Order: sequence, then C-alpha cells, then structure tokens
Amino acid sequence: MVKSVLLSQWNLRIPCKVSEPEDGLIQRVVLGVHGLGGSAMDDIQTSLAEEMNLFYSAVVRFDFPAHGENPMDDSAFTVRNCVDTLITVSRWAKEQYPQVTDLCIFATGFGAYITLLALEELLELPGQVKLVVQTPSVRMDETLLAMTRMTADSLFALDQITIHAQRPFELSYSFYEDLQANSVMTDYPIPMLILQGEKDDYIRMADIQLFRQMNEQSKLVIIPGASHRFLEDGAWDMVLDLTRDWFEFEQVLCCDWE
Repeated sequence: MVKSVLLSQWNLRIPCKVSEPEDGLIQRVVLGVHGLGGSAMDDIQTSLAEEMNLFYSAVVRFDFPAHGENPMDDSAFTVRNCVDTLITVSRWAKEQYPQVTDLCIFATGFGAYITLLALEELLELPGQVKLVVQTPSVRMDETLLAMTRMTADSLFALDQITIHAQRPFELSYSFYEDLQANSVMTDYPIPMLILQGEKDDYIRMADIQLFRQMNEQSKLVIIPGASHRFLEDGAWDMVLDLTRDWFEFEQVLCCDWE
C-alpha cells in the first residue's frame, strides 16, 4: 500500500509517497529521487518502489518543486530549493525509521545531480549513505540544452522555455546559469554505483567516464543498448538487479566499461 505524506520546510511543500513491505519487516530505507520532468509516481519510481518493497525496504518518493503533485510554482524550482527538498525528506525518513542504519538513495538524471550537490549535507545525517545514480547528469547545464535542443545563446534570447514532460513547467535562463554555477564534477568521499546507458542521447559517455575517474571508489556499469530512460528489453531489469546488489553488498558482478 502506498501512503501519501505531505512535508513542509520553510516555503517548500513536499508531497511524498511512502510504501513498506507487506510483512512489515524493514531492513533498509530507500529514497527514490526523480529526474527533470518526472515525479514520485512516474514509471521508474513506481517500479523501483515495488521491487525494493519485495526486499524488505521501505521506500520514500517525493516531488521536487513544480513537479508531480507539487504546486505549479515555477519560481520555486531552483537548485537550492531542490537540494533543501531532498535534505528535508532524508531527515524525515531517518526520523521515521530510526531502527534502520542505512539510507539508500536511487537517483536518476537531474535527481542524481541534486543528490551529488546535497551529498555533503546528507553525510552529516546518522548512519551510512548508499548511493546509486542512474544516467547522472554530471554536466546538468549541458544536459538541459541537449534535452531542449537549444544553445545557451538561444535560451538567453528567449529568457525562458517551457519543458513539456508529465506536466509543462517553465525554465528560465537564470536557472541555466544556476546549473553552470553548481558543478558536481568532483570526487566524493563514498563509493557509488553509476549506471549509464550505452546509447544515452542526452549525457555524453566521455563525461561519465571522467566522473568515474574522479571517483575511484565507485563502480561504473554500462547497460548494453540502453538509451536514457532504459526502455529497451531487459535494461530496466538489469538496473533493478544491480541496485539491489549495491544496497545489500555495495558491490556488483558486472565489470567497468573499458
């Protein structure tokens, strides 16, 4: 059963979806962090929750500002507000399940970018953070241009554009500048599992490989034939299998792309 929870922090309203194993046995908490234009109830997050519930995990999903069930207030959709949203949900999850040591995070695309920006603050919470980033937008400013098929100059000239996803919302040139000012291309103090589609048409493989080189503790797995959303036969099943292994053992059986 999926339970709706509404959190608030300062000026933020955070709709969440919480699901637990049917037998009530909870060994870990998993946070699902959606991508740009996604939501707590998109196919990726819903499938993740269903799978993780089978393996003794409580799953907490939430909507970033201007996404999903959040109010359509485009001015609230800033990098800092997204980071604060993730931190607020993480603290609530730790308080809700104090008996669980690990906070496991599955973050995709833009959500992975926000998670990396928030990681220093997340590591201040009690317990261990285990992180899986799927198609992480490690150069989110360039990913935004690729997704909208625009150049920085054309975005500057228009000042704002409409993203047509699960629901339309506005992005301004100042948001693009915000992305440029907040880089995640650095090394991090914990290992992470990086899952990348071999045929991703938004995120360059060279950027992913460079990010992996900066994070020697981490594991990079390239999913053969997979595009950005992993819709190809067997691709998503592989993502789920690898994610379970990482949350359970912090290791996988596949090898890095060479």
